[in-house]
Amino acid sequence: MARAAVLAWALVVVHPVAMAGQASSAQALAADGPLAVDTIDFPDLRDAARGDRPVPMKLHLPAGPSPAPLVILSHGAGGSRDANFAQAHHLASHGYAVLALEHPGSGTARFLAGGRYMANLMEMTRDASEVLGRPHDVSFAIDQATLWQTAQPRLQGRLDLSRVAVMGHSFGAYTALVACGALPARDWLQPPVAPGRGLVDGLADARVKACIALSPQGPGAPFFTEASYATIDRPVLGISGSADQPQGGGSPRTRRLAFELAPAGGQWLVWLANAEHSAFSDPTGSGKRGLPSFTRSDAQPIARAATLAFLDLQLRGQGEAEQWLTETALRPLLRGRVDAVEVLHK
Repeated sequence: MARAAVLAWALVVVHPVAMAGQASSAQALAADGPLAVDTIDFPDLRDAARGDRPVPMKLHLPAGPSPAPLVILSHGAGGSRDANFAQAHHLASHGYAVLALEHPGSGTARFLAGGRYMANLMEMTRDASEVLGRPHDVSFAIDQATLWQTAQPRLQGRLDLSRVAVMGHSFGAYTALVACGALPARDWLQPPVAPGRGLVDGLADARVKACIALSPQGPGAPFFTEASYATIDRPVLGISGSADQPQGGGSPRTRRLAFELAPAGGQWLVWLANAEHSAFSDPTGSGKRGLPSFTRSDAQPIARAATLAFLDLQLRGQGEAEQWLTETALRPLLRGRVDAVEVLHK
């Protein structure tokens, strides 16, 4: 296992008292921004190139005449295009267009079918058509946004497709990592994809400039091997926590391996004490119910501030945003059960 890379990571020491200016700026990053947000639903979109695969989408569009950088948002297993509604609204209010996807083979209906929740979860995360189809959904979404620029009067000139990122939670984190170059493993796919083992190439999208992986997966079933991360070739922000239990058990710390094994250069990991898996999604405002969480309200301010700072750095080229991707900057947002933050960078 490539552990030596960890030695090159910069660990920022937390000072006991953060400056008041840092606190106020961190709060501003975590809070909704000044822009009004228009939410537009596209429930009937289908990809004709893939047998009319349905890919519903919901666009969160900030007010204003300037083209907005685009964030493609991918939900976790059993979720929907509303699973991260509050996070999408937060980014849109700060000037990002957020296009939330719904992946048909790993959405809410499949999760609930027959009341076989855990069995359905296991099946969908090993379903070859879904595991390999989700990254194509991202590419289809970018294609669709490109079409809207000319064919949708309401959206003409509103999207900046030269600045695209992918963000996802859980199964969506897998989707984001693959869009940025990680290679999924054949080893656990059903039905098997010849030759049955090894990595699948050709799923990354060159138009994606960066990705945010909320609850990223370490090596092991059902998605990646240790070799999967070596081909990540774009900046990545991972956000997870010490109670973020992986599917199938094991230590939450295995989620750190995704970034220990990725090549150095533009990699960040924000690690929150006591934050559990469902804390990193938030459907608030959508009218839909999400998975219960004991730490969502505590974890979300830091997750949102770090996400916005990372996007400002990577898509807007605001070099000063990097200062907020540190423990010292994020520490004023600690509250409740989430009482410590660690930031790793290489």
